[in-house]
Amino acid sequence: IQNADDVLITPLEKFRKEQIGAAKEVKKKFDKEAEKYYSTLERHLNLSSKKKEAYLQEADTQIDKERQLFYDASLEYVFKIQEVQEKKKFEFVEPLLAFLQGLFTFYHEGYELAHEFEPYKQQLQFNLQNTRNNFVSTKQEVEKLMNRIRSADQDYKPPGQWIMEGFLYVQEKRPLGCTWTRHYCTYDKGSKTFTMSNTENKSAGKQVVQLSSVCLLMKLIKAERKGKQSKCNLCG
Repeated sequence: IQNADDVLITPLEKFRKEQIGAAKEVKKKFDKEAEKYYSTLERHLNLSSKKKEAYLQEADTQIDKERQLFYDASLEYVFKIQEVQEKKKFEFVEPLLAFLQGLFTFYHEGYELAHEFEPYKQQLQFNLQNTRNNFVSTKQEVEKLMNRIRSADQDYKPPGQWIMEGFLYVQEKRPLGCTWTRHYCTYDKGSKTFTMSNTENKSAGKQVVQLSSVCLLMKLIKAERKGKQSKCNLCG
């Protein structure tokens, strides 16, 4: 009982300060990088198409830099959360196990209870060792995966040749109401071509538009909304 603070409370308090506190700091860094990236992305989408090509290229370079910093912060945040989740499985239970062991040793009248607890204690020790071993191997695998993602030459892009692709839903008014029509859209940055295909009416063909920048793509979608309501889900 006198050693309860050292055996039980102090280790839990240490875990709270070192592990959970570190996770909070990583989250602050993630939130900061996320805010910077989203602000840069918003400014990028609002760029005028009348800007010089050199200025637009510089804006593209800046947003790529902010995206990489955001991805790095995201990886570190996920890695830290995974580490805390795995560590708490044994660093929470081990102090409790040590406290109970000392309690059973100290109280002679608790000998019978301790004897009954022995099989469970052995099984728990075995499970704890397995959990610790699994944590070490899992941590190494996660570190390898994080380093492999960081060392990639380019950010992940969906399979295919497109910079952006996804579905655009267009609401068309009918005499008896309205209906949503799904279109599959792609944007090729190299040729600056925007293609929209009706996925529900294959005979409708494709609409192909030459664009000078992504800014014109957003303006095209806004212009489409004047006559039709639409909702867009493009991924890049």
